[in-house]
Formats: sequence, C-alpha cells, structure tokens
Amino acid sequence: MSVAPSGRMGSAQTRDSDPIASTQTRLAAGSLRPEQLGGLVQCLLYHFKRGGHGAGTLEPEPRHRLAGGGGGLLDCGGCREPLAQPVTLRCGHTWCRHCLRRGPRCPGCGEAADLQSLRPNVILSHLMAKWFPAEVRRTRDRIRLEELVAQCRFPEALRLLEQLELKPSDVALQSYRAESYAGLRLFKEAIEDMEAVCSRRPAWPEGYFRKARVLYTMGLVDEAVQSFLQCLALDEDFTQAKVEVEKILCDLLSPVLENVKEGFLHRNKDLPAHVSTSVGCFQMAPNSAELKDDEQMLNVPNSAEEELACPSQTHSVQLLHRVEYLVGLKKISSAPLLSCQEKAVLTKRKLTFSDQEIKETGDGKSKHQKQDAEQLFHSSSSERIITKDLIDASDFECSLCMRLFLEPITTPCGHTFCKGCLERSLDHNPLCPLCKDSLKEYLENRKYAVTYLLEEVIARYLSEELRERQRIHDEETAELSNLTKSVPIFVCTMAYPTVPCPLHVFEPRYRLMIRRCFETGTKRFGMCISDPHNGFTDYGCMLHIRNIHFLPDGRSIVDTVGGSCFKVLQRGQKDGYYIANIEYLKDVKVTGEELDKLMDLHDEVYAQACRWFQNLKSRFHIQILQHFGPMPERETDLQGPPNGPAWCWWLLAVLPVDPKYQLSVLSMTSLKNRLIKIQKILTYFSSARDQSK
Repeated sequence: MSVAPSGRMGSAQTRDSDPIASTQTRLAAGSLRPEQLGGLVQCLLYHFKRGGHGAGTLEPEPRHRLAGGGGGLLDCGGCREPLAQPVTLRCGHTWCRHCLRRGPRCPGCGEAADLQSLRPNVILSHLMAKWFPAEVRRTRDRIRLEELVAQCRFPEALRLLEQLELKPSDVALQSYRAESYAGLRLFKEAIEDMEAVCSRRPAWPEGYFRKARVLYTMGLVDEAVQSFLQCLALDEDFTQAKVEVEKILCDLLSPVLENVKEGFLHRNKDLPAHVSTSVGCFQMAPNSAELKDDEQMLNVPNSAEEELACPSQTHSVQLLHRVEYLVGLKKISSAPLLSCQEKAVLTKRKLTFSDQEIKETGDGKSKHQKQDAEQLFHSSSSERIITKDLIDASDFECSLCMRLFLEPITTPCGHTFCKGCLERSLDHNPLCPLCKDSLKEYLENRKYAVTYLLEEVIARYLSEELRERQRIHDEETAELSNLTKSVPIFVCTMAYPTVPCPLHVFEPRYRLMIRRCFETGTKRFGMCISDPHNGFTDYGCMLHIRNIHFLPDGRSIVDTVGGSCFKVLQRGQKDGYYIANIEYLKDVKVTGEELDKLMDLHDEVYAQACRWFQNLKSRFHIQILQHFGPMPERETDLQGPPNGPAWCWWLLAVLPVDPKYQLSVLSMTSLKNRLIKIQKILTYFSSARDQSK
C-alpha cells in the first residue's frame, strides 16, 4: 500500500513515507506535537477519499461565486445564507466573516487573506440592513447564538433558539442546537439534529465539522475523526478541522498510553461513568479478537518500543494501518453512549442515508437530496425580493467624487471608493479618506481588486445610471487621449528628441498625470522648462514612457525618451497640472544645391563634435556614456527624421549650455541653422580648452 498525500499520488517511495517516518522519529524522541502531524493527516485524508467513506464521493458545494451561491444575489457563496458581517477581501471577493474562519485563504480564488485586519464592508452592511432588516436581525441572533455556544452557555443558547422560529433552511441554527444538546449531555437529540443537518446539506463542510464536534463531545472519537476527515474531503483548506484531527492523532499516538487515557478522562469528566471509562478507540475489549486478528494480519508490533524501532517503509505502512484502525477507517467502533435501542435507530438512520440516498446514483450523488436542497435554498432566497422603491442611487455614491461607483474598491477598513478616486487620494496621503487608517499596501503593490459583488449589484439594479456614468468616463478618457489638445505638460527640464530623460516623480499632480498617460494608453506627455510669466515656455518636447518603477511610498522612477518637438498654442490647467494645445514642429526640407551644402556642413560639424567628445577628460567621458549612452551614428538620410539627425540632439543634451540657448535651438525648424548654432558652441569650447593649456 502506498502512502500519498491527499489529492495526488507520491512518485517516490522515500518521499511517500516521509510523513509516517517523521512521525515515528518524533514519537521515539518523545517530542511529538499536534502541529507536526500535518503530513499524517494528509495521508489519512488521501486513504479516506480513496476508500469512498461516508459521503466522500459527494462533490463540494460550489463556492466560486463571491455571493449568490444560495440563489440570492446577496447570499454568501460559502454558507448560502444572507451575508452576515460581509467582509471584502483584497482579491475583491465578499464573504461572511464567519465563513472566512475556515482557513487563511479566500474560498473563491485561494488568495491569502488576513481576516484580523479586515473590517465589514460598510456599503454592503448598509444595504443588507436596509433591504433585508429581518434577515439582519436573524443574523445578529445567529452570531449571538454562536457566541453562547463557544462560551459553553448552552441553556441560554437553547432559550434563544426557542425564541427563534426555525425554518427548514436554518441548518446553521439547527447545528448550534445540536452542539447545545451535546453540551447538556442530551446526546440523542444532538445526534438527531446533526444527522438532519448533514442529510439536508450533504456536501456542506461546515455541517460535518460541527457534527464532528458533537461526536467528540459525546466521546465518539472514532466517528468524530471520520466526520472531520469528511469535512476535509469536501474542503481541504478547512483549517479548524485539520487542527482538531492533529490534536486527536497526537493523543492517539502518544507513546505513554496511560497519560492519554488520563487526558481523555479529564476531558470527558462530565460524561456518564460508563462512558468515561471507555472513550472512543481506547475501549477495545468488546472487539479484542478482531483487534488481535488485524494486528497479526498487519504484523504490527505489540509494544510501542518495537513499533518505533525502525522508521522503514514497512513500519510506516504498519503505523498508518494502526492509525486507520484506531480512527475507525478499518471498521466502525461504537462507544456505549447510547442505549441499544438508540444505537439501533442511529444505525438504521446511517444505513438508510447510505443505501437510499448516496447509492441511488452510480456516481455516488444523491438525486433527491440535491433536488431538495436546491428547492430549499431557492424557496428561502425567493422570499427576499428587492423592490424598486428600495433602490436608491445615492447608496452607491463615492464619497470622494459624489458620483456612482465606477470600479468600486473596498479598502481593508471597509470603505469603498472609485478606483480612480482612491488612487488620486493616495497621491496626496496614504491614509483612508474617511477613517484615516493606513493604506500603504496599495502604494507598495499597486494592486486594486474591484469589489465584484458591489459591481454586480450596480449593474443589475442601476443599469441605466451605470451606462451614463460609463459614458461620461469614456468621454473624459477620450479627451485625455488627444495628443494635440489638452496635452499634459510636465514642467521640469529640457528634453530632446531621441534622448533618454529619466524622471523622479513625487508630486501628487504629476503622479496623477503619469497614471492617466498609462490609463489612456498614450504613454506620452509634453516636457517644458519653467517660465516665470506664462508658467512654462512656448516650446517643448514630447516624452514617451518606456518603463516605470513604483517605490513603496508612492513615488516612482519613470524612464522616458524624447519624441517630437512642439510649439504651445494655448495653455491651461487640469486637476493641478498644466495642459496645452500644441502643434508639432518639422524641419523644412531643402533640395538641389542647398542640400549639397547642407550635407557638407553636416559632415564638418559631425567631425568637429567627434573630436570634442574624444578630447574630453576620462571622468567626463564616462559620466556622459553612463547617463546618455554613446554618440549616435550619422543618418544616411539627413532629412528623414522630422526633427533632424539624432546626434545633434544628443550633443545638445550633453553640452554645458544655458537652457535658454538650448531652447532656441529646440525651436528651430531649419537643420542648417541648428548645425550652425552647434558649430558655434563647439568652436567656443575648443577655443576655451586651447587657452587653458
């Protein structure tokens, strides 16, 4: 028999035996702890699922939707009940807070979730209270009931249940009643309730988990472990069930059996006397012959020392068989908790459930149970009808822009904003605009997940308003996409065509501007230098964003390269940054004799530029190469580029010239005049160098 983890077969024998061998080693060292038995639990779960025990062949209830799993839009996809304390995770999925206690991940997408840092969704909580006040009151009672059961205040829990009118769909309340009965040692009523719960929802992991807790309270440790495993077979991420199985296995495998017995006796001191002396799997006297036969068949050593002597593959398999036997996977043992008549009723109920409901279909599914469950939840959700008078668009307004939510983002503190509004707010302050909780995580990872449930509610009940909101947004985006009108202007430094221009962006207005360039898809903006009279100069250069690196505090390093030169026709402002209507500049082309003279001048100036660059001191030479790269080669077609040869702009960028003089060169549309200007600059620097010698 191979030992493989749940859900996949091991490929190597040594790897398969690791969980068992490591358990044996820790047992021998006397250092076994519950949290070290995760691998053993996986092995047991694998054999449990492979053997098709209980309802193991049933498929888990679908939980791929964030809500609506029970038929209603605002029903939780986990418990199929109205959302109670709805919590929106960072992935955008919304669940009841209680349903998220199963594990540290989102039940829908598997993304890690830190429940402790998340608060209920304010908007959805308000909608639930407004649209379904009766369900909200019932939810509060259910939460109160859960608290009473957790505090072992069982009489108060039963009194609260008596005040509530239990419906056929209230399986959660029925399971709490079962736990209360078990806590008061009313075991017959407790097991009847739990059997009814699992019968109504045979693929609900939470039901098997609560059933296991009831069985464990009754002292039926074997059956409790099997119910925990059934819960894990339906949901392997049910952390609480894993922890409980690990604790039980740690007690079962403890090398000092008397200590284990004492622990169980202490744990079950409130049970009847005949139960306390024969708890779960430790009462083997009635089946001693069967146990002896199984031990001989499996060749399991009689003493703990022999069993732990060698962590070989054979002993590992024997240990697994022993654990399977103890938890009841080889046979079902019954502790004498119920009378003979009660046992017969319980056994008949189990056989009826197995024979008539699970084995009705060839694939192990229960047809009439599935139909009953679907009808049950459909009828309960159909009672919750949202009428038009309950729909108010103001309930879905962003508190920042005072418009209908567009791409709603819910923060960990529970507040919701439009994606664009939240980003603009974080440009100024990394805190929630309403409660001032820190939202630095958005600046660090730049991940904004839309709240899917809220988006779906808006699309269903406010479709016309959403279309109008989207139309306005599209018009604004189209306006920002125009590369001649209302072009965003970054007022900072000189930029030149084809020359790299790295930028450190930290001002909120420019954070917004750069983000809009990405959102519109243009990835372009204008660069001008400052002008004391007009805000920025009349000429500039377009920059194309090649890459952007965001820093954890919201700043960014933007890698850009120069594009076309432009002239400003009209100035303006938008959301704090400058905009302008522009026209692009192109060099005037020449032909004939003028072209021949232009080519001679070009070759002369290019040669002069190469000599200047080569004669620079080595440290200046290295700095220029690191920042601007090597000097571009000569173009074969001088008039091909709209703004002239690239080497001219590279040279103008590296020359230590006053920006105003550089701006005068940038504004030229004559290549001849530009070359003459550059030649004068080179001649000046060459003369200055010769004089210094």
